[in-house]
Amino acid sequence: MWLFCKSGFFSAVLDFGNPGRVLVRARVKGDLERLLADMPSRAKAEVLHTPDADYPFRMFVSKADWEVAVLAEAEDMDYTNFKAAAHDGTARDAAYMSVWADMRHLTINN
Repeated sequence: MWLFCKSGFFSAVLDFGNPGRVLVRARVKGDLERLLADMPSRAKAEVLHTPDADYPFRMFVSKADWEVAVLAEAEDMDYTNFKAAAHDGTARDAAYMSVWADMRHLTINN
């Protein structure tokens, strides 16, 4: 699952060896740190630095904690237009717009 939100971009998959755990990956360490603030068991999670991996930051959390964090992101929505809410002139803004443009192209041609 990819999750794009104002607080960050996350890639989440089930832990290969433990389906009760989720591996949450990010390209920006601060994204994971902000996400942890919404998790009830935040003291149990550790942000790992994996500089040679495709996502340089990752953490393992319980599936229940991941669900709570995603729900918190949904509950914190305070906008009627995500692009406008996320637009701030930063590198993240440019990356989000690039993804939006690529997905728009996909719907036009398929």
